[in-house]
Amino acid sequence: MYLTAEEYNEITGRDIEEATDARLKRASMLLDARIGYHKRGSDGWKLELDDLPGNQTDAAKEWVAQMVIFLADNNDQAPSAASISLGRFSVTEHGQQEQLIPEEMNLADMILESSGLVNRAAFLRHRAKDGEVDAWKV
Repeated sequence: MYLTAEEYNEITGRDIEEATDARLKRASMLLDARIGYHKRGSDGWKLELDDLPGNQTDAAKEWVAQMVIFLADNNDQAPSAASISLGRFSVTEHGQQEQLIPEEMNLADMILESSGLVNRAAFLRHRAKDGEVDAWKV
């Protein structure tokens, strides 16, 4: 996991009891999903925080801490993107604009993106008949 309960308390100033192992793990898994393609380390996580520059480590920890806050405040429920459309008129619940990341996470998510950790590139792999693997970054 990318954050401890003590770090959560230090970053947010909120009750350490909110940072349960389940929430910390879930928020860390969501961060892995958010950052896109990165090879997983031997521990199963995509980032090795000790090897990252300070701004990237801080961005990752802030993002996870803010996601734990969201989970704690919303009884561990995912954000709702329910919407109603009638012709050109549409209403999205809680103004989510069909985003997967809660509005409360916008600042932390912008910090994460500006740190360079979000990888939007795609990799194509091709295995030739001789077993050689070619990979292209798109």
